[in-house]
Amino acid sequence: MTRATATAGSLALLAGLLMAPAAYALPTETSTIEEPAPVPAEPLTPVADQPPAADAPAVPVNVIPPVIDGDPVVGGTLTSTGGQWTGAGWLTYNWSIDGIALPTAGRVPGEQDALLLQPSMAGKSVRLTVEASVDAETPGNRVDAVSVAVRPAVFTGIAWNGAVAGKPAVGEILSLNAPVWNDAAGQSFRSDYQWYRGATGIVGATDQKYTVSAADVGQKLWAKATVSAEGFTSLALTSTQLLALKGSFLSSPAPVVSGTARVGQVQTVNPGTWAPTGASLSYQWFRGTVAIPGAIGRTYATTASDYLKPIKARVRATKSGFTTVDRFSAVRSIAAGNIVATKSLLVTGLHRYTQTLRISQAWTSGSTIRYQWYRNGSAVRGATGPSLYLSTGYIGARVNVKVTVSKPGYTTRSAVTKVVTVGKALIGMKSSPRVTGGGSLGSTLTANVGTYSVAPSAYSYQWYRNGAAISGARSRTYRVAAADNGKSVSVRVWASKAYYDTRSALTTPVKLPVWAVTVLRGDGTYRVGTGIKPGLYKSTGGGSSCYWERVSGFSGSLSQIKANYFGPAKTYVQILPGDVGFVTKRCGSWTTVPSTGARATRISANGTYRVGIDILPGTYYGSSAGESCYWATLRGFSGTFNEIIDNYIGSARVIVTVPAAAKGFEVHGCGTLTRR
Repeated sequence: MTRATATAGSLALLAGLLMAPAAYALPTETSTIEEPAPVPAEPLTPVADQPPAADAPAVPVNVIPPVIDGDPVVGGTLTSTGGQWTGAGWLTYNWSIDGIALPTAGRVPGEQDALLLQPSMAGKSVRLTVEASVDAETPGNRVDAVSVAVRPAVFTGIAWNGAVAGKPAVGEILSLNAPVWNDAAGQSFRSDYQWYRGATGIVGATDQKYTVSAADVGQKLWAKATVSAEGFTSLALTSTQLLALKGSFLSSPAPVVSGTARVGQVQTVNPGTWAPTGASLSYQWFRGTVAIPGAIGRTYATTASDYLKPIKARVRATKSGFTTVDRFSAVRSIAAGNIVATKSLLVTGLHRYTQTLRISQAWTSGSTIRYQWYRNGSAVRGATGPSLYLSTGYIGARVNVKVTVSKPGYTTRSAVTKVVTVGKALIGMKSSPRVTGGGSLGSTLTANVGTYSVAPSAYSYQWYRNGAAISGARSRTYRVAAADNGKSVSVRVWASKAYYDTRSALTTPVKLPVWAVTVLRGDGTYRVGTGIKPGLYKSTGGGSSCYWERVSGFSGSLSQIKANYFGPAKTYVQILPGDVGFVTKRCGSWTTVPSTGARATRISANGTYRVGIDILPGTYYGSSAGESCYWATLRGFSGTFNEIIDNYIGSARVIVTVPAAAKGFEVHGCGTLTRR
């Protein structure tokens, strides 16, 4: 390369530096240009009488070291002419920032090289190494200029009025305008904010806007805006100061009181919806303009002191940092209260002589109650208490009571009970009457009158047979008659006393046993229905040749005999409703059958027995002599063969079991049978 060409290149490079300062910005780590290892500077003192070798080029000698000219501030330009050299035909400028080399530039000696200081170079060290050589292609001698430090630039052209917009009251929002950099020339910058309460920064308050809090009341609020950009010294700007005031409620409605405006009624205040939320609401009730002691809740039960007085409620809203606000409800006049019956008015006790009537009731708490008793519509003198004793003078009278209830501040109320006629006293029964005495025909029954709470002065009686009154049986005793056979007998006892209601009681019926009644007194033929009724009968004769037959007619033919019997006279017969006649011979009299019997366990006489009544069921043993013993267990006593359950004829040394299901047991010729 020729010297002329090198000079033209250096001018072109200088022109590029002036037109495009970004070309000398610090390269990134990925585009770092490797700088040739520096060559130690040779001493400037020339060697005398030693001419250079004939085949080696001459090395330039530095006469005056290179100097960096210009103010080392961002945005400024540093220049250098490379110092003074002898024997130099070409200068190479090597700029570096904190050791990072920038692209080199070649210049002819005396030609100036320049470096535009970029924002990224602020605070860094700028170094310049000048290499002098004979030409652009020949290595030369290196000399360093004294390094300089780049200072950040100072902002100019920042516009900001520092005004704070908004009302400085709790809950309100304050705001700032953003600073404007008029000289930015396209360079980006940022603005940071910090709000202060007095001299203390508010934690977290770093936005352009700030909501005033309760802690700010009485303090001066202001903000600091800090403008910063790369390569520039940050600029702090201060806003105007505002004194923080208490906030005001945005909504503070008048409270509304509900409830019946009467004494004794509960009044309730509705405070409405306050804004902002979070307010603490307290209450106070007033009677006129005077606060009612203790009435500090949302509800208030009016008292007699409030009667015809104006009542109102105050709602007080408090919130930290806000001005306390009181709101009053509309005044309401309190009317007289209504006395309420909490328990129905009732007269207790019997309306009878010797009894005491009492009042059961309950009214509004604190009420005063007055009484007046009436007899047949007239006030009873002195009867002004809650009870009334009924003497003989009240018997037959109509009695009631008037109750008057009053209470201060309440409307007086009266109530009258139902009229009730007073009756005689009652005779109380301690033990009931009962019937004593035997139950056989002709025996005497006696009415035991029982015991009473008061001694009766007189008694009267009426005897009954199966619930029907027995004519003429009106004394304390009663003689059992034939008509009472098998019937139930009872007696009603009336106990009486002056001024007392007669007390009557019917005794428990006494069941009389069925005793035998003679229906046929001798041998003969009898028509069933007139001479003898259907039923079970027992013969009372003796001997062993009793004969009877049930017939369907009176022609005498054998075909009309329905059933017959021949044997011991101690026997039974069941006459059926379908029988026409009954024939009896040598059987003695016939009687009705009693409901009870001997319930024997030993049979010693020939005859027919009812099982469970005359004899008990079970196993019987016989040990008599003879071979003509006969026994039969029976389902009934009509005399037909199909009524025989089992039978036996043979030795009198016999064992027979009489079942409980059998109705009868016939025996003869067996001697004595004993149940074991």
